[in-house]
Amino acid sequence: MDERKILYISQKYNYSNFLSKLIASLDIHEEEIDGFLNPDITNDIPNPFNLKDMDKTISRTIQAIKKNEKIGILGDYDVDGSTSSAILFNFFQSFNINVSIKVPNKLTEGYGPNERIMDEFLKENVSIVYTLDCGTTSFSTLNNIKYSIIDIITIDHHISETKFPNIFSLVNPNRYDENSEFKDLAAVGVTFLFLMALRKTLREQNFFKFNKEPNLLFFLDYVALGTVCDVVPLKKINRTLVFKGLEIIRSRKSKAIASILDNSNLKSVPKADDLGYNIGPQINAASRLGDSSLPTKILVSKDINEIDKISRKLTLLNEKRKLIENQIYNQALNQIKNTKNLKYILIYGDNWHSGVLGIVASRLLKQYYKPTIIISFDNNIGVGSARSIDAINLGNIILEAKNEGLLVSGGGHSKAAGFKIEKDKLNLFNLFLDNALKNYNEELFEKKVFYTDKFSLNQIQSSLLEDLQKLEPFGNGNEEPNFIFTDIKIESVKKIKEKHNLVFFKNDFDKIIKGICFNSVNTIIGDYLEKHRQFNFEIAGVLKEDNYKSNSLPQIIIKDLMLLN
Repeated sequence: MDERKILYISQKYNYSNFLSKLIASLDIHEEEIDGFLNPDITNDIPNPFNLKDMDKTISRTIQAIKKNEKIGILGDYDVDGSTSSAILFNFFQSFNINVSIKVPNKLTEGYGPNERIMDEFLKENVSIVYTLDCGTTSFSTLNNIKYSIIDIITIDHHISETKFPNIFSLVNPNRYDENSEFKDLAAVGVTFLFLMALRKTLREQNFFKFNKEPNLLFFLDYVALGTVCDVVPLKKINRTLVFKGLEIIRSRKSKAIASILDNSNLKSVPKADDLGYNIGPQINAASRLGDSSLPTKILVSKDINEIDKISRKLTLLNEKRKLIENQIYNQALNQIKNTKNLKYILIYGDNWHSGVLGIVASRLLKQYYKPTIIISFDNNIGVGSARSIDAINLGNIILEAKNEGLLVSGGGHSKAAGFKIEKDKLNLFNLFLDNALKNYNEELFEKKVFYTDKFSLNQIQSSLLEDLQKLEPFGNGNEEPNFIFTDIKIESVKKIKEKHNLVFFKNDFDKIIKGICFNSVNTIIGDYLEKHRQFNFEIAGVLKEDNYKSNSLPQIIIKDLMLLN
């Protein structure tokens, strides 16, 4: 590590050596440090008009607003799509615009625009439709001549092909001809930029002289939620959006988010990982198990009774989702044991619940660290979900397979994709994947964990937590620092729910420090912890705040251990 840089940071900002070392380990230049530590929404957002088609999209939208046209919103069913729909709906509702909002059923209709929804828009005399977090590659539906009387505006972030559907405009930082700096945005981030541009233009046209101007800062709670849950990199503009959005979430302005958090029994101030691990799975559980309308309903509702009712239902659906997911995950593990050592995992089954395929793929990816594809067949047609590692753009590979005629449909982005496939094309698809990945270096498939620092259990104190908090929000692209802890003395180990190991360390000052190793019972790490008196080891993990009984003390989340001698 660059000691000169550490000293520079420490002296310039009057930071501790610990915090200076953490900052020096980040992939940011010295002139970017202040902006990283102090995100400013007023200065950090680039010009949204740099996106292609933004000007024409704004013009058409203002025309619809001024003529009081009936507007349709067609959003994806996941958190990113639901939050995108919610902020656009809420913006229009602030002027009492007539808006119809619809969501495809994940299980029966799949991803993106479909004829049922578009036909409903026609019957409702909708003249302009926004497809959010979907639509970029929806050729079969959007190219239908009967929808040509509707101006379709797609606001998305998924990778495009070298052609677009027959739509009015496409605002997408990942369209093939786009060179903007927004490529890492989630769809809700792109939608927020659109609203910024729209409000700016309306303001310039004196629209708010007779209409209340929406405060877009209050939309950032949903922007943060969608951004974190879509696992886009929390760098630059995304970091700023989430940083400010978390402030809004903590103010409990959104009754929907507050209700879901309360049902999660969260006992601490919400952080980015609470959005990803508590709120997101509950919202997604609805579409995974059949009711794709619930996420958008709860996010746009102003009725506290309706919000509480939906929130409780989401909690129950999420518990059911966990049971189904674990059943498929265990079947998948058995299938993987019988596969040869490839650079990817492709597993399939009959009538697996298609709503949980993505989350099972994510778990397998985390365990094996190679692109993972899981398919559920219903007779001859399979629905597939794919997740990838950093070095491999699986979205492009799926698009190539579709263009080769191996898939019925498919698309996505670098780390996540979905598709449909005929069963008799499975072997050819397997060969295609093998060929597409065979030239990648083996080292790319080795998961590397980088440890920021190594220090003694005796050095752990509350001030370290204060330093770590300055680097939040943590997430993809700004991972929580991993440490190696030395001078390990374990006082006792307790099992929790026969799943986790709760560890009580004691340092040389007779101070007790708690640690927890999740899902470690009956694993190699768990066995070593339980037999701690027989071994000497160092602990690898992260340092977090322990909020049990409101005690804000440091605790170690144990990820691994290394035996000594």
